[in-house]
Amino acid sequence: MSTFDERVRAIKARYPIDENPFFRALDERTFERADFVETQVQFLFAVVFFGRPMAALAGRIGRPEARLALLANIDDEHGHGNLRFSHERTFLALLSRLGVSPDEVERRALWPEVRAFNTVLAGASVMDDLYTAIAAFGMIEDMFAKISARIGRSIVEQGWLPESEIVHYAVHEKLDEEHAEGFYRLIRGPFAAHPRHVYQVEQGLELGAYAFMRMYEDLYRARSRRAMREVKGPHSLADGWYLDEA
Repeated sequence: MSTFDERVRAIKARYPIDENPFFRALDERTFERADFVETQVQFLFAVVFFGRPMAALAGRIGRPEARLALLANIDDEHGHGNLRFSHERTFLALLSRLGVSPDEVERRALWPEVRAFNTVLAGASVMDDLYTAIAAFGMIEDMFAKISARIGRSIVEQGWLPESEIVHYAVHEKLDEEHAEGFYRLIRGPFAAHPRHVYQVEQGLELGAYAFMRMYEDLYRARSRRAMREVKGPHSLADGWYLDEA
C-alpha cells in the first residue's frame, strides 16, 4: 500500500498545474490583463468564503489539541485579530493595485464557477466524512502554495505590477505549505491505521485537487464574462461578503 505522502504526490500528478489552461495562458502570456483581473475579482469571493467552512470543520474535531492546527489557520485568515491583514483585505488591496476598487468589486455578480467551489467546501466540511473533509482542505492548501508563487511571478513578469506591490500571493507560497501540513498531520495516523480511513482520505485528496483545478479551468473559460448586478450586499446568505465590512 502507498504511504500517505506517495498518495498525495500521485493525486497531484493527475491534476498538473502546467496543463491547466489558466496557468498555461499565464505562462504563455496569452492571458489578457483585463480578463485575468476579472477572474481575480471572482477569486476574491472564494477567499472571503474559505474560512467559514474551515471553522465548521474545526468544530467537528473532538479533541482541542487536534483542533489547534485548524484554529491557527483560521486565525491567519483573520489577520491574527488585525483585520487589515486578513486574507480578504490583502486580496482587496491586490485588486485595488490592479485597478479594481472595492466599489467596482461590489458591482460584480458572483459567477457560478466560484459558487460551485464554495458549495463543495461547505458540503464537505459539514456533511462528509471527517477525514475526507480534512484531506480536501489539505490538498487545496498544498496546491495553492505553488499556485500563489506562480500567479505572483506571472503578474510581475508581465509588468502588471512591480514585485513590491504583490500582496496576498507573496505571503501564501510559504504560509499555505504550513497550512497544508497542519491538515495532513491530522490524517497521516488514521491513513496508516485502517483501510476505511485510507479510502476516506483518498476521496478527500481527490476531491480537493479536482475541485480546485476545475475552478481555475472554469474561471479561464469564463474569463471574458462581465457579469454585473443591480443589488448590493452578500451574494448569498453563506458567502460573507459585505462591502461596508471589507
